[in-house]
Amino acid sequence: MAQQWHVLLPEKMDEIGPDSIADFAECTWLSEYEDHDALLNDVERYDAMIVRAASLQVTESLLDRAENLKVIAKHGVGVDNIDIAAASERSVIVCNTPGANAQAVAEHTIGLVLAIRKNVLVANEDLRNGVWQRDKYATPELRESTLGVFGCGDIGANTSQFAGAMGMECLAFDPYLSEEDVPHHVKKVDTKEALFERSDIVCVHAPLTPETRGAISTAELRRLKTSGIVVNTSRGGIVDEDALVAALQDSDLAGAGVDVFEKEPPSEEHPLFGRDDVIVTPHIAGTTTTSARKKSLRAAENIRTVYDLGIPDSTLNLSSLVDLRSLW
Repeated sequence: MAQQWHVLLPEKMDEIGPDSIADFAECTWLSEYEDHDALLNDVERYDAMIVRAASLQVTESLLDRAENLKVIAKHGVGVDNIDIAAASERSVIVCNTPGANAQAVAEHTIGLVLAIRKNVLVANEDLRNGVWQRDKYATPELRESTLGVFGCGDIGANTSQFAGAMGMECLAFDPYLSEEDVPHHVKKVDTKEALFERSDIVCVHAPLTPETRGAISTAELRRLKTSGIVVNTSRGGIVDEDALVAALQDSDLAGAGVDVFEKEPPSEEHPLFGRDDVIVTPHIAGTTTTSARKKSLRAAENIRTVYDLGIPDSTLNLSSLVDLRSLW
């Protein structure tokens, strides 16, 4: 059995995870450090860290200082704030918690789709201002529409399942999705161009990678019908925000739901904020009490696995690790 470990926690998370590893881990919250420099001066003592989306950028320079680090456990799925290549070169395991927030994000996505299609934002504002015009907000039912998912992992599959239950036809574009893993209620398309041409609503559920950064821009948005809707609950950098604003301004789209932004938090002057055909939320799609507990516990379980000389099932860089023996 290894010695007592030091574990860095994000600024905030459900305490069920840290509590579950208290038998071998001394945990320190990121918020206990005065600033980033203070963390850098102390980071070499950590054997493991749990990282959330906005809490910490795990860069090569930080990893250079973290000489005893063995595992980075992501509290969630997206790992765009972790330099995986640099971690692999230093034999640091990077793992995440796939599926822990899939239900939460899918629920939020469908909620945005419904709110936009039903003109809830406008109807709410009108009624509060004394306007009672029921016919003004009439739109087609969702069962008459086709949903396209850009990225069909756990979250995309959940979203399409909800949509299918409402009678929607569902399409998916995901070049990494094998034919045997395509959900039974989903038809896979070979190109993103086909996805946008054939869908009435496109929901973004892909990770942010060099391949997906800016993957949805003017050309893709113009392939949607003018009644089309785009909902992004994944990562802000995937959808070109300038192109989205332009498409809405030119009436090339009927509306958008945006939970994530390229820069977070976004400026108060962000051009999407003044539009009544856009619903924005502050990166909360995956934030439920249920998912928070799941992510916390699974991230901690991943750390325990490495402590017990194992490899977490959700390890993302196993084939790139330079020397696993240096972990122990």
